[in-house]
Amino acid sequence: MIKILQQYIMKTIIGATAMSALVIIGVLFLMNMLGELKNIGQGDYGLGQAFLYVLLRMTSVVYQFSPLLILLGCIVGLSLLTSHNELAVMRASGFAIRKIITSVLGAAIVMILAISIAGEWLGPGLSYKAEVRKENAQNAGQAVVTAAGVWFHIDNNFIHIQHVVGRQLLEGVTRYEFDDKHHLLVAYYAKSLSFQDSQWKMHDVVKTIFLNERTKSYSYKEALWDLKLNTNLLNVGLVDPNEMSLPRLMKFVRYLEQNGLQASEYRFDFWQRVFQPLASLVMIFLAIPFVLGALRTSTMGWRIVVGIMTGFVFFILNSFFGQLCVVYQIPTLIAAIFPPIIFALFGVILSNRLIRY
Repeated sequence: MIKILQQYIMKTIIGATAMSALVIIGVLFLMNMLGELKNIGQGDYGLGQAFLYVLLRMTSVVYQFSPLLILLGCIVGLSLLTSHNELAVMRASGFAIRKIITSVLGAAIVMILAISIAGEWLGPGLSYKAEVRKENAQNAGQAVVTAAGVWFHIDNNFIHIQHVVGRQLLEGVTRYEFDDKHHLLVAYYAKSLSFQDSQWKMHDVVKTIFLNERTKSYSYKEALWDLKLNTNLLNVGLVDPNEMSLPRLMKFVRYLEQNGLQASEYRFDFWQRVFQPLASLVMIFLAIPFVLGALRTSTMGWRIVVGIMTGFVFFILNSFFGQLCVVYQIPTLIAAIFPPIIFALFGVILSNRLIRY
């Protein structure tokens, strides 16, 4: 009997979460679609491409909001069981509060695993593909992103960049300069290109001049970049942390640190995503005493409002500690784990009170 009741609670929670997810996904899709309307008409970027862009990014967007989504699903599911007096009958028949809590957490673990697999394995790749399609369409041929790097077309020059590390540092830069008759005149290869003292400088440069029947090559430790480079075009090569898998993000963090660049923001994003399943579980653990204890006499609407407010407080706290990492150099691991710990302790206190009474 106990096993049947546990399965019934889990089925109700998962079903309520699925219904809540459909509503939230619809709202998020609409909001993101409205946000893309201002970009329509830039280059070759049209309504159909905006629709596909938002659709491809939805997996990552939903994963970011998964703690709130699962929290609302848990609140709705428990509220349905409470409003139909099913939980009261279960408790009267000897089904302990501890069993209810473990049943809800069991359902939460199943949902968290499914969402985490989709968010970490599918989300980054789909988001990256969406950004590449969007940037290629908006730049109308001036910049093209490929698997081997980024290509720029500026006047009679074609430029290939292997890695856009940031707006002020490019790696593996190759430049081909042609004349008006499409004859190759000069080729440059620079190990890196950095923006220093209000100008771009090439480092470890090899310059090759193409003459009628021969070539000449020159090497320079450092040389000025004499071509105007629109920094807005560099956006096509910048990769958002949400577009990287966790191993790739960790590799990128180490790369930034080895080159003396600021990596706190990326490292915080890494640890935040590592603890994302824990954060979702903590939110569920917090929702149980809300519904069965402090808010058991409230309406479902009020419980949902409290759940949304709790979720937004959690997101704001996460963002706050993320900024502290960048500004005050707080250890990223501590900043990422601190909000879940605070909410977990609050949930333990409320759950202990609920079990005692």
